[in-house]
Amino acid sequence: MLAEVGSILTALALTVALYAACAAFWAIRQSDSRWEQSARNGVYATTGLLGLAFLILLAAFLDDQFQIRYVAEHSSRALPLYLKISAVWAGQEGSLLMWAFLQALFAALVVARPSDRTRPLLPWATVFLSLITTFFTGVTLFLSNPFAQMATAPADGQGMNPLLRHPGMIFHPPAMYLGYVGLAVPFAFALAALITRRIEDWPAASRRWTLAAWLFLGIGLLLGMRWAYDVLGWGGYWGWDPVENAGLLPWFTATALLHSAVMQEQRGGFRWWNLLLAVFSFTLVLFGTFTTRSGMIQSVHAFARSNLGPYFLAAIGLTLASSLALMINRRSTLADPRPVERLLSRDGMFFLTLLLFVTLTVSVFIGSVLPTITEVLTNQRFEAGPDWFDRVTGPQFAALVLVMGVCPLLGQAAAALARLQRRGWLSVLGAVLVVGAAALAGFTGWIPLIGLGIIGLAGATTLAEYARDASALSRRQGINPLQALWTLLGRNRRKYGGYLVHTGVILMAAGIVGTRMYPFETTEVLSLDEATDVGEYTLVYDDFTQEAGADHLNTQAALSLYRGDNLLATLRPRMEQYVNFADQTASVPALRVGLREDFYVVLSGWSDGGQAATFKVFVNSLAVFLWVGGLVFLAGGTAALWPSTRSARLSAPQARRRTAGTAIGVAVGLLVLTAAGVAMWGGTSGQIASEQGTSEQVTSEQEASEQTKRPRVGEAAPDFTLNLLDGSTLSLADLGGEIVVINFWTTWCAPCEDELPDFQTVWDEYQDQDVTFVGIAIQEEEDEVQKMLSRLDITYPQGVDPNQRVAFAYGITGVPETFVVNAEGNVAYISIGPVSAEELGTELDRLLNQ
Repeated sequence: MLAEVGSILTALALTVALYAACAAFWAIRQSDSRWEQSARNGVYATTGLLGLAFLILLAAFLDDQFQIRYVAEHSSRALPLYLKISAVWAGQEGSLLMWAFLQALFAALVVARPSDRTRPLLPWATVFLSLITTFFTGVTLFLSNPFAQMATAPADGQGMNPLLRHPGMIFHPPAMYLGYVGLAVPFAFALAALITRRIEDWPAASRRWTLAAWLFLGIGLLLGMRWAYDVLGWGGYWGWDPVENAGLLPWFTATALLHSAVMQEQRGGFRWWNLLLAVFSFTLVLFGTFTTRSGMIQSVHAFARSNLGPYFLAAIGLTLASSLALMINRRSTLADPRPVERLLSRDGMFFLTLLLFVTLTVSVFIGSVLPTITEVLTNQRFEAGPDWFDRVTGPQFAALVLVMGVCPLLGQAAAALARLQRRGWLSVLGAVLVVGAAALAGFTGWIPLIGLGIIGLAGATTLAEYARDASALSRRQGINPLQALWTLLGRNRRKYGGYLVHTGVILMAAGIVGTRMYPFETTEVLSLDEATDVGEYTLVYDDFTQEAGADHLNTQAALSLYRGDNLLATLRPRMEQYVNFADQTASVPALRVGLREDFYVVLSGWSDGGQAATFKVFVNSLAVFLWVGGLVFLAGGTAALWPSTRSARLSAPQARRRTAGTAIGVAVGLLVLTAAGVAMWGGTSGQIASEQGTSEQVTSEQEASEQTKRPRVGEAAPDFTLNLLDGSTLSLADLGGEIVVINFWTTWCAPCEDELPDFQTVWDEYQDQDVTFVGIAIQEEEDEVQKMLSRLDITYPQGVDPNQRVAFAYGITGVPETFVVNAEGNVAYISIGPVSAEELGTELDRLLNQ
């Protein structure tokens, strides 16, 4: 029933979208406001119908309607609720339905509240936006219907692709689709401006839509980068994959459009640039969809080969041909009244910026399609790998950052030299300081140091602009500099939000230079309890466990990471095997984040039941700057997007409405930024959503770095004295000649609660064989510990370590952790995570028989 209703709603939406386009065109021909209103109602109805169809598909996933093929291929009964929701757009059919709905939604928002600038362009913009919605809805209904049914419904679905269970990939597709559909709006306004010959105002009318699309594309790209970093297990975040590039290309042109639109708004120039960038931004959206859904490009990110390619290729050709023909026909209206005369001027720097973005776009486009083109023409496939892209695009990115540092110093050409003399020394000082700090931190090599110098120059210029304006305002109004900065952002969010975006880009550039120019990778094969040196670090293979989850087998290793004698972290890389999903495996890396570098470990194989394991180790310099810069970048874009409430043209009620709208917008923006932050850092150790983890973290990274060295197997166990719950005192030194089992746990740790009865079973069997057990509850109150022990009927000795004195001595980073000390007082066995009664009994038998 749901399948039939969903298909009917999609078919009705297709009909109404086509009607809206025709009604809007007829309203233009007849100059009839009634038809214009009818077209507007058609846009609203299309949005409602597609929204209902999308909700029907969501209900099918939540209700496990496996007779629908798309549901059976992307969900299962064991899939958690939030993953069932995200599975709606995890495949081609559902994502196209979401795209069609979002396209209709953006069209509805455009026609709902037109401004004075957009109103003359709105009828033609409605035609184009409705036609775009018609195209995507038709493709969804006839070529990729998510409501198609199977002849026989399976008892359970296949489940969700394991690689898509990371938070970054859950939010990545919706963010990208919002960016893609958003770029249709400036495209529609550009064509409307050409047809109506109203060339002057369309960039200002569409600026906020362009900025929103650009921001969502940026969020999507960052989340995709984090997903690659956390899930794919190759130590990187951007591999110049063609599908990755397909999302980057329209972001390049949208960034250029935002810059060129400023020049047309302020000076009337760059008209050809704006129209071309709007057209090519939307065309590149279609191209990206074509590459990911046609099977032309092979990629881990692409959908399976389908029959959509020719239709999207035809749409690309029609878009380009009609748009360029219209521009040529209207070329007399596109003459630039103020051509660029000097490069060392604000106009010249903007022109150079646009030129660099265009060359970057062309370079990445050529590298993306080159393998396919060479294979078709020569039957030999030329792969443009990451090294090729880095060599070609690296100098161009460096030039962009340099322009970012020089442009604020330039105004009119006549004043450029004076500005450089007056304020340029701060930029040069910034470059020198950054290069000096990098050299002192051990970074070498002329090329990366030059890159860091350019980054320092741009960063110092941006900070100087902030400081200069904030200082002037602080002196005028007698407020502190922080208040002045906040006031400036409120008064001119566009300008200072842009500076914040530049700050984020500069920080990201530092992360890119560090990770690209100072790579470190090695492969280590370790036996249990074996240590190896990795640069200035020491890595110890402590433990190996396998546990069956609801729909997968979880294999996890535990490694201790030291710098000298200081324990930095316990890393737990794992591999998840999904038997029901084509026996696919997902390697989940473990990550220790630092300001200077990230230490990144991947479990890539094992033998003899985990007695030996193979690990890939990466050290990524300055990687944290990439993610911090990304959040700063998003914050700046969000600030620039929301309008100021200060306007002399607004009446009091209008000002109140705008204030309320702005407050809602800020709340939504903060929510988006929070979601992006959680998605990027919520799985810092590289975790994919699955069953409850096998251990719980109890110490922060800072606390871990302050701990003493965790004793290794064969080393003397640290002595301690502990007050037990029965009032007696236990000292490890007094137990010489006995085997001692020391278990660290907490009451809130689910694996600990599951483990305690097993320990009681082993204690009952071995307590009369010169074996002593002691449980140590960390950071707990005695009453809570007593309640759990009574409920579980635990009788072996227990104590409380409220200040973690004993835990620090043993280098505890998570619970449960267990140490077995032999009769000579040396550590004989370590378990990081739960240990079964069988494993513990085997170890005790080995020690007793020695």
